[in-house]
Amino acid sequence: MKPNDNCCSPREALDALQRLAPDAPLLALGQTIFWDEPMKLALLHWLPTIDPTRRMLFGVHDTDYFARMRTRRLPQGAQVVGEFALLPHNDGTTRALWSAAGEIAQLFGSETVPTLPMFARYGGRVARVAESCSEGQGAFIDALTEAWGWRGLALRDPTPRPVCEVPLHAVAPALDALLAFGLDGSCQMLDDADARARACDWAWALRQRIQHYAAARPNDSLADLYVALHPELLESLYGGALPDTVGFTRTTELLRFNTRTAGLPRFALVDAFISPATRRACEDAYNASVADSPIYTLDAFGEGALPFDLLIPQVGRGTLLLTERYLVVLTPEPQIVRLSAPVGDVHALAQVVESRWGDSCVLVGKAITLVPMLAHEFVFVFNERGSPYLARTAHFLERLHASGVAVRVHPILRLQYPTWDALGAARCVNLCLPSHLARAFDEPTLCSDVFALRWRTVVAEQQQLLAQLARVHRPRDLMTLLAEREGDLWRERLTDYDACLRALAETVGARADALRQQAHALHAERRALIAQIQQHPKRFSELAPRLQTLKAQIRHLNAERRQVGHTPDVEALRARVRQLECEAERARLARIRDAYLTAEGLLQTHARPAAWWFLLIGRAWFEACAANLQARLEPLMATG
Repeated sequence: MKPNDNCCSPREALDALQRLAPDAPLLALGQTIFWDEPMKLALLHWLPTIDPTRRMLFGVHDTDYFARMRTRRLPQGAQVVGEFALLPHNDGTTRALWSAAGEIAQLFGSETVPTLPMFARYGGRVARVAESCSEGQGAFIDALTEAWGWRGLALRDPTPRPVCEVPLHAVAPALDALLAFGLDGSCQMLDDADARARACDWAWALRQRIQHYAAARPNDSLADLYVALHPELLESLYGGALPDTVGFTRTTELLRFNTRTAGLPRFALVDAFISPATRRACEDAYNASVADSPIYTLDAFGEGALPFDLLIPQVGRGTLLLTERYLVVLTPEPQIVRLSAPVGDVHALAQVVESRWGDSCVLVGKAITLVPMLAHEFVFVFNERGSPYLARTAHFLERLHASGVAVRVHPILRLQYPTWDALGAARCVNLCLPSHLARAFDEPTLCSDVFALRWRTVVAEQQQLLAQLARVHRPRDLMTLLAEREGDLWRERLTDYDACLRALAETVGARADALRQQAHALHAERRALIAQIQQHPKRFSELAPRLQTLKAQIRHLNAERRQVGHTPDVEALRARVRQLECEAERARLARIRDAYLTAEGLLQTHARPAAWWFLLIGRAWFEACAANLQARLEPLMATG
């Protein structure tokens, strides 16, 4: 929630950029047009007066893989449409889901997953509650950890497929179901009839536009659709025709690799990995940068692996392996080329690729290397919280520099939006809040300008609640906290809990104490008899019967003591205590979920809102975001 300390006005950031990278175009690259990528258009509020000749390219990252299903069991809420599944993201069944090209979030929604470690951090006992749930542990965990208001498309076919090769005719019905979830669900949050009608009309028009495009161009890909719609969506946000300095591209164009493009600066990093003089240093720097992360080191792919993939049209995408004798591409069906001579630079690689597969292949960097490839020529524009790999990319570049490998990269331009603060600039719309926000704001419906005024305070309150829940360990303390926050229901349960504990103490405790005292008395008498026998052995026959009687009485008392806590009445009391404690723990989990979705969800959507939300509520909201934009330059490494 706190603004980044390095943020400044776009004017200052763009002035600095003119000094550092005066001729480099801005590049906004993303997998989908239905999330936050179009928000970067806010820069056009500033560019015409500060840097009017700088080009800005909006691109579709169409060489990325389309998500695949990694589970056979569909979670509740999933929807199957043809060869695709519309999935929620949780920390159970769909924990491994990664969906980017086919994702959407309703207003206020995001891919904010309340993970099991998060619940544990705030005192939640998920396993204890889950084992007593009638719906089953798996279903309970799926529901508890599901990201609110988010859905992602995944291929049911496990074969990896890049977005540029996902047929539009196949994905169109699933995409429409995705849009229906996101758009229609958001429209229903508008409580004002007129505002809801306008929003529904816009949403339906967008869905119709996509359906008509898919019907007219069945042989296009999903990426083709995104490229076609991108300018239309940006013009809607901009309020008219875009300036001539705005252009559109895609990674299949930017990174097309052949003998004519191999000499472009964007492939200089590839050359460094191929050149015998620098290859070892590059490999070491890369492996060190991905150590202790889910990203594979190069040796995991095989001998000669490079941190780049080659996309071969109609064949697939796969890691490049280059040895002195072979070039291998790890596509679904690996491609192997026997080399007539070692490949020592990027131009020789381009000759081999083009002679074997033609001039339309695409050479794309993996997660760590893609940004520095393109940052040689472009200034990447990222939103706050965007691209989690950049820290490792910077580490990689620092190690390269330390090894004497020269790599030139431009800084990144980070944008920070006043998303929820700026909501008050739009015409007031009554919003039907989702349940977690309704609880946090203590209002089921709230005017948009009131939301803008209160959201920061509410986030702070929910963060405080999470900290408070983390400090509560005893069941009674938890019920006391719930009674303070929830009122009569938990006050009654707390009273019931205390009464059960008192009853247990009065019945089990009192009877157990009485039996314990009797047992102590019998043990004392037995010890005294044994002492007498030891002192006067001749009295053994006289005292032995009493000693045997004491042993029998002690055995009987011990048996009775063991049964004290197992009478039907006592078992019923204990069961009620366990039930109340479990209900309290389940309530704790619900409060943790609501508080986390509110605090983290609002911070996430504040940083990375879906651009189409602004068209549902009103362009005045977007204009206020653009006018109050903050920015900062983030160096990947020293340029020069």
